[in-house]
Amino acid sequence: MKSNSLFLRRLINSWSYQFGIFRSIADWTIMVYLIVPGTVIFGMNYRSWWLETPEWMAGMPLFLLFFLFYIFSWIGNFRPFVLEADKVFLVKNKTLFMGMRKWGFGYSLIFQAISTAAMIAIFLPFLKNRYLLDWGQIAVMLLFFISLKWSIMTVSYFLKRIEGKFKRYVVTFVLFVLLSWFSQLVYSLWSIGADFPVIIASALLISGALIRASRLLKKISALEFEVMLEQEEKTKYIKWIFMMAPDLEKPVVYMRTKPLLFRNSRRVFNKRTPITGLAELFLKIFIRNPSYIFGYFQIISVSAAGILLIPPLWIKVIVSGVFLFLMYSWLSLTWDKAIMSHPFTKKYSEKDFYFTARNRTVLALFLLSILLLGLFLGASTLILARFSFPGA
Repeated sequence: MKSNSLFLRRLINSWSYQFGIFRSIADWTIMVYLIVPGTVIFGMNYRSWWLETPEWMAGMPLFLLFFLFYIFSWIGNFRPFVLEADKVFLVKNKTLFMGMRKWGFGYSLIFQAISTAAMIAIFLPFLKNRYLLDWGQIAVMLLFFISLKWSIMTVSYFLKRIEGKFKRYVVTFVLFVLLSWFSQLVYSLWSIGADFPVIIASALLISGALIRASRLLKKISALEFEVMLEQEEKTKYIKWIFMMAPDLEKPVVYMRTKPLLFRNSRRVFNKRTPITGLAELFLKIFIRNPSYIFGYFQIISVSAAGILLIPPLWIKVIVSGVFLFLMYSWLSLTWDKAIMSHPFTKKYSEKDFYFTARNRTVLALFLLSILLLGLFLGASTLILARFSFPGA
């Protein structure tokens, strides 16, 4: 077997794995009522962007769009396509193993370059019609963000290997700030038409990323890390589906001995009743489980983005209605899963105080989500109004 054949087999298996999970959730009803209409609506909106710049985009400065591309550059990692069994067999066949990793790294670079081009293509109507950029300026911008993304991918490989979580977050934040300053410098040059320095900077970034990636390919000392990295990359595109679908959600198992919040398990409510006891139990489970917190804020953030960015008023109303229904249903299902899964609390499921505690707790978190959504929309409206956003 050749290394390219092995890589192609694992790539196809990875696609089949993700497509199978997608099909297990997106049955024909989801396809008919959500995905197909959503695709048609997006296609119609995208066509209208070429004909006329939408009102919500008229006051958006080009720098914010540039910053959005910078944020997007932080999404993406190398995929080594290394599996657990490779420690037993493929390491002994070094030529085959190294060749497969080489194909995997090359595939990652090309895939992320295409994703960057697709991201810019989505905003191409605005770049051409709203900001009046020529194709040369757009090509230079595309070159810079591809080089930046490849560099961040290389840096992220080493960031993920930092064992201390706090240290990793601090280093990542510092790099994010430093690279944002560098991107601002590139923007200032690019916006005044100084393309040559931007091209030189992009060439240096690409050279540095390729040199560093080639050195990584020569090492096999990080085999355990690459197995973990491949597993994360293989499942990252479907995690949000599990978060949004409580029936299929898989809570993350934490390895630490004590939780970050309520470490000493103190009482939340001073008054101890069966109702407050169940409510306190659920609140601690909810806050201590990152998957629940992430799902909670994910529903809020996605709904807020939909309400802000989709222009027709009737779609905003539909998105708001979907948010109310989805959030309340998700909180109710999360309560049932967290409380009903334990035999000690399950025995109270027929009691009146159980339903009272359930309704009060779910309603409190539901009202809090509406408040957070309102605060986010209000803050976003004020920020957009600062940039003369029409209608704000």
